Amino acid sequence: MRLLLPASLFLLSACGIDPARDTQVLQVARDIGSDRYAATEVRSCGATTDFATIVRVGRASEPQSDAVEVFVADSDHGKATAGMGGSIFMNVVWTAPGKLAIVHDERGRVFKRVAEAKGAAIQFRGSGAAPPE
Repeated sequence: MRLLLPASLFLLSACGIDPARDTQVLQVARDIGSDRYAATEVRSCGATTDFATIVRVGRASEPQSDAVEVFVADSDHGKATAGMGGSIFMNVVWTAPGKLAIVHDERGRVFKRVAEAKGAAIQFRGSGAAPPE
């Protein structure tokens, strides 16, 4: 039973991997030191569920389907500050070649954090502050 709970939460938050769900790319940040990129996406799971905010790291030389999900979160029923398109507030920046920083509203529910993908080191930081207006 313990193993089923986290998997079910992930499926609810990110809508599983069903490509029929509405996914919108909000931002693509490119690593100056390579062909890596970080794509920030928002996925709508339907009218009765929250939007999922997802960051995927991939390489331009590979198919998009090979990109790795490194961050998945939702707003925890509106507790996190809203970003673009229903996402939570986030800032995704390559701070140096091969080093990605993801800053997100700490009030959101985080379902996935991966510290390394496609040869890049990833750092995460929660922020309680709203974005500047």
